[in-house]
Amino acid sequence: MEHEALNPVLEPVAEDPMVIEGRKRRKRAKAMRIVGKTGSYLFLTALSLFFLFPFLVMICLSILSNKEILQQVLFSPTGTIYLGTYRALFSSGSTYLRYLLNTLYVAAITTVGIPLVSSLCAYGFAKLEFKGRDVIFGIVLGTMMIPAVISIVPLYTLYAKLGWINTLFPMWVPSLFGGGATNIFLMRQFMRGIPNDMLKAAKLDGANSFVIYLRIMIPLCLPIMLFVAVQSFMGAWNDFMTPFTYLNYGSESVTLALGIYWDYGPGSIKFANEAMAAGVVMTLPCAVIFFCFQKYLIDGVAVTGMKD
Repeated sequence: MEHEALNPVLEPVAEDPMVIEGRKRRKRAKAMRIVGKTGSYLFLTALSLFFLFPFLVMICLSILSNKEILQQVLFSPTGTIYLGTYRALFSSGSTYLRYLLNTLYVAAITTVGIPLVSSLCAYGFAKLEFKGRDVIFGIVLGTMMIPAVISIVPLYTLYAKLGWINTLFPMWVPSLFGGGATNIFLMRQFMRGIPNDMLKAAKLDGANSFVIYLRIMIPLCLPIMLFVAVQSFMGAWNDFMTPFTYLNYGSESVTLALGIYWDYGPGSIKFANEAMAAGVVMTLPCAVIFFCFQKYLIDGVAVTGMKD
């Protein structure tokens, strides 16, 4: 009896109901977050597959042989991969190769030129003081409201007098005169966020406006310049209306989008696998550039949107 008294049985202490309820709520909240995140990923995956489906079909059809493409199948019945369509595109004397080189020529000039000229114009509107600056900038923005179709006839007349019809000049020369109102606006908004004290310090050290632009503004504006460069490349690469307006059928200056339309579009007698291969090759550069520079694209848009 004395031994039992010295070693009493310890009874479990009842846990607070509020603590138990709180633990259950945390478990339910965690489960709901897991379910919600899983549902979001599944939805985004399904949405991605929906948008990628035409591109996947295009790839599958491009690697079918001429005999298999007539069977109207998506995958080769024999499981073979036919690359003859791609070899034909890049063979010596191929018109597609000429289209590709013409487009690369225009895209290279606009990709480098548009960010430089638009940043130069934006630098004047953002950091230089001169009479009528705001009025001129308002006029530049006003050009964004002019429909492009209105200027087709006057520009065609002008280019015809200059002898630019059936040449690549209409595709890149106009873009180097300011770089476009939209790009100037984006550049100006970005530059307004750069402190003026930095520019004043550079002037005290003897730097003129052009040196400040080269050594200070361009390095600091690299995100928005990369954004404009990528957009310029994609615009030039996918441009159809400009070459369609100023180039005639059979011209040596035909670009990729127009060439694909003429060679593989309505009325073409070529096989569908050749058209799909041409589309795959045209799509790949834009996809690669987007994935490589998507960080700069997002940063450029986000930072630009926060400027006053």
